[in-house]
Amino acid sequence: MNKQVLNILLLALLAVIPQSITGQIYNSSASQIAASVGLSLDEASWFNTLNTFGLLIALPLGAWLARRFGYRQLFRIGAVVGLFSTLASSLCMQAAPQMLSWFGHGVSASLLVLFAHAIILKNLSFRAIAYAESLVLLVAVLVPLGIYPYLLSILAENNLWRWAFSLQLVPFLLMVGWARFGHWPHQEETQEIGFNWLQALLLTIASCGIAYILLRGERFDWFEAPSMVWIALLTASAIALFGLAIRNRWGRGQYLDASVLASRIGKLSMLQAAIAGFVVLAISMLTSVYMTKIMQYSAANAGYINLIGFVGMLAGLGIAFFATSHPDRDPFKVVPIGIVMMIGTCIWLTGSNAVIGQAYLWPAILLKGFAIGLLNITLTIHILRSLPRQHLLETIAWFYLFRNLGSLSAIGEFSRFMTIETSNAMQKLAENYDPLNETFIHHQQLITASLEQSTLAPTPERSALLLMSQLKTQALSVAGVNNYQWLIATTLVIIPSMVLTMKWANRATT
Repeated sequence: MNKQVLNILLLALLAVIPQSITGQIYNSSASQIAASVGLSLDEASWFNTLNTFGLLIALPLGAWLARRFGYRQLFRIGAVVGLFSTLASSLCMQAAPQMLSWFGHGVSASLLVLFAHAIILKNLSFRAIAYAESLVLLVAVLVPLGIYPYLLSILAENNLWRWAFSLQLVPFLLMVGWARFGHWPHQEETQEIGFNWLQALLLTIASCGIAYILLRGERFDWFEAPSMVWIALLTASAIALFGLAIRNRWGRGQYLDASVLASRIGKLSMLQAAIAGFVVLAISMLTSVYMTKIMQYSAANAGYINLIGFVGMLAGLGIAFFATSHPDRDPFKVVPIGIVMMIGTCIWLTGSNAVIGQAYLWPAILLKGFAIGLLNITLTIHILRSLPRQHLLETIAWFYLFRNLGSLSAIGEFSRFMTIETSNAMQKLAENYDPLNETFIHHQQLITASLEQSTLAPTPERSALLLMSQLKTQALSVAGVNNYQWLIATTLVIIPSMVLTMKWANRATT
């Protein structure tokens, strides 16, 4: 490996090391963070929402910044924003600075991820891209999904979540130093282009509106809440106007070039990016909810079980690298393997329950990790490498915008389904809880005996509380199984759509 390639690889890895930590910190430490800054859990959910806003806004903005001021300046801005956001998250225990810092984490993450992929795709050869991208995605995606949940949950249980932010100071300081004094691997190319404020405003409203509806929508009735209806109408209007602005070139200057979406291959690639984001987040989210909410595992125990999933991710990474490292191989031939593994995970977990031991879960978690590693790495490398290089930065920005759209769709769909299914299950199960029902009498006797054994008086209040807890667990279990079945059904719809769109795009190429 020559010095040029080594510099590029080190720069890219340094840029993505802090990324994806913030989301995992929220997943493992939301209650502790809320308590520390004096917020309810619902109010603290705005941390995640604002972080997503930052991710979406910074992608097109980062592409424009790199074209206007160069890659080094993009790298520097991302590092400085991340550094100040990390300091605020570590030191400030007031709600307003914390909210602002989480938005900054999202901005920094998108700028640096955009930089990492662009510098690899711009400067490396076919096989070197596969090697470098595999390492970058290992650090940016697989390690956060496989290892961080366990480590961060331990910190959260000891109320040390701020240390997770503080540790990010090291890579951010190294980035700031490299941007100022370090060797740069290529000559900077900048363009004297103006900023299109109209297109930027419309795209920001559209992307943030979609994010708000999908992230916050499960807390409302999407079809009856007036605020959600107005936000949906505003978002739809912004999407339509942005399409017209791109098509008719409204406004002065440039923002996010849409040339990559003009070809059938470009449209297919964006669809596959959205599908990859949907599948990866859906299976990860459902498995996490199933272990912590239904099987009653602590966050640390769930994170420990996920370590076996990391082994599967490494196996999937190996196959993905093999499929993408040679130009004569077709990477899409291994995608069905990942889909089959994901469906196998869903089928396996639908047969589990709260009394099954951890050993039963390991095969399913291993299959899940294998599917995530294979699908994520294969599709990301192949799509980014196959798209035209004339608008490299815009291509990467569009890829991650669609990928985030797919991830947000998974959150919106399955969060909403979980709410609906839990409510329906509660109503159905509650029919058995009446004084004349034999099932109710049997449960009441068991609860009374349990209270007496624990030297607690079996008062009506305690009995009702335990009955309600049992009812809630049963309802969550039913809802969890139904959600896995929904994921299987959704996947069986996705597969034919991928096949048909691939044939459609390949016909145009031929």
